[in-house]
Amino acid sequence: MALKKIEHFIGIDGGGSGCRVAIADQAGDVLGTGEAGPANASTDLGGTVRNILEALDLAADDAGLADPQLRAAKAHAGIAGAITRQQCESISKALPMDTKVTEDKETALRGAMGERSGILLAIGTGTLIGAVHKENTRFIGGWGFVLSDQASGAWLGRNLLTEVLLCHDGLSAPTDLSRRVLEDFDGDPKAIVSFAATAAPSNFARLAPAIVKAATSGDPLGLNLIQAGSIYLTNAIDAIGLARNDVLCLAGGLGPSYGDWLMPSHQAKLAPPEGTPLDGALALALAQNQS
Repeated sequence: MALKKIEHFIGIDGGGSGCRVAIADQAGDVLGTGEAGPANASTDLGGTVRNILEALDLAADDAGLADPQLRAAKAHAGIAGAITRQQCESISKALPMDTKVTEDKETALRGAMGERSGILLAIGTGTLIGAVHKENTRFIGGWGFVLSDQASGAWLGRNLLTEVLLCHDGLSAPTDLSRRVLEDFDGDPKAIVSFAATAAPSNFARLAPAIVKAATSGDPLGLNLIQAGSIYLTNAIDAIGLARNDVLCLAGGLGPSYGDWLMPSHQAKLAPPEGTPLDGALALALAQNQS
C-alpha cells in the first residue's frame, strides 16, 4: 500500500513572550500564520498548550485548512523550556497532528544559521547560545530562568530590581535608572518585592529596554548590567570558538543590543540571521518529508 502523501507542514515557535505558528505546503510556501500568548513548558505547561492551540487555530483559519487536513499534517514545534521527554510528549499528545517537539534551541539555530557554520546568540526573554559546524551542534546554557538565562531580558530585569533595592538600602549609589524604577513602584520597595514574588520571566523582561537605553546614555547601573551580560556572552563565544569562516549571529529582541559591547574580534564576525526560529521550525517540519 502506498504511503499517503503529506500535503501540509507546520512550524511552531514557542517562547516566553509568545508563540507563533506557520502552515506551509509541500514547496514550503506559507499558507497561513497565527500568534498567541507565551509558550514556556517549564513555567506553565498548561498555558503553553492552550496558547499553541490558539495560534494553531488562527493559522488554520488563515490557511483555510479544514480539521481533517490539519490532522493529516506534520509539524515541528520548538518550545522554550521543553527540557524533559515528559514535557515534549505532553505537548505533542495535546496537538491534533503528528508533531515532533523539541526545545526552541534547535529551531532557533536552524532558522538563524541556515547552512552556515558559526554561533548564534539569541537573546530575548531567555538566552539561547548555539553553534553549528558542519552537522555537529553544541549548546551552552538554556537551563531556564531560575538557574540560567544570563544576559537575557528576564535576567537583566531581575538583576535591575535587586540593584534598586540595594540602592534603597544604601548599599549602592543610586542612579537615574534606579530612581526611575523605584518611582515606577510608587517609591515603595515592598511593591518591588510583591511584584517579584509572582512575576514570570516575561514580566521581568519588560524592564530590559529601559536598561539598554540607560546603558547607551552612560547610566552606571545600566552599564554594569549590560557589561555583565556581555561578559557572559563573550565567555560563551570563547568556550565554543569561532573558526575562520564562521559567522556570529545576534538574534532575538535583545541580541543586537549586545553587538556594541562585544570584543572587536567578535564584532568582525557579525552577520545577520538568515531567518527566524519559526522559519527553523518550518524547515525542520518540511525535512520530515525527506526522512
